[in-house]
Amino acid sequence: MRMLAFVSMYLFLSACSSIGSGVEVFTVSDLGKDGFPKFSENKGMKGTKSVLRGDEQYVIKPGDQLSVKFFFNPELNEEDLIVRPDGRISLQLIHEVEAADLTAPQLTSLLEEQYKGQLKNPEIAVIVRAVKEPPRVYIDGQVRQPGAIEIVRSLSVLEAIARSGGFIEDTAKKDEVIVMRRDQSGHTFVITLDITATLSGKDLRQNIQLHPNDFIQVPRSFF
Repeated sequence: MRMLAFVSMYLFLSACSSIGSGVEVFTVSDLGKDGFPKFSENKGMKGTKSVLRGDEQYVIKPGDQLSVKFFFNPELNEEDLIVRPDGRISLQLIHEVEAADLTAPQLTSLLEEQYKGQLKNPEIAVIVRAVKEPPRVYIDGQVRQPGAIEIVRSLSVLEAIARSGGFIEDTAKKDEVIVMRRDQSGHTFVITLDITATLSGKDLRQNIQLHPNDFIQVPRSFF
């Protein structure tokens, strides 16, 4: 657990040090219904969608079970395709493809591109049937039990904090909680939250729903 906290803090400080040179900072009012910014200088964020436990946000890992469907070539369909330990899958005509570390839409785009030379109309759908490990978020800072938290159906920031033992009351800076998130293109951005506004009932929007692999940092108050 101490090692996780150290790694988490290192990632957090590294990201924060780059804010202004690649990592954009947003508030809740900047976010759309999908949990991504409505506007951004980073073109990779535009038009992205989020489904908390759906294929669009989940990053494929070794051991996951996939289905690959070809709309106009059903003879190529694969129903129970297991991602191998090396992160690859085997398919007809194009043989091996790297699937790990991609979302289902990213893998779909990759397959459609590779099948262009083999099929006249390669319309493909990738479905994640089963995952080896459940999606998680990570929390560090001024909470009693920092670490990884499994997402079951959905998970809000306050639920994650509660499951980590709650704030350390004397030191937690509740009005500057930070969530680090990646979009589907792999770009990191930061969301700043005023959890005191949610706790007082003034602004429930601050208690956002979390996405898989979000990193929550509760900073320390020095006053």
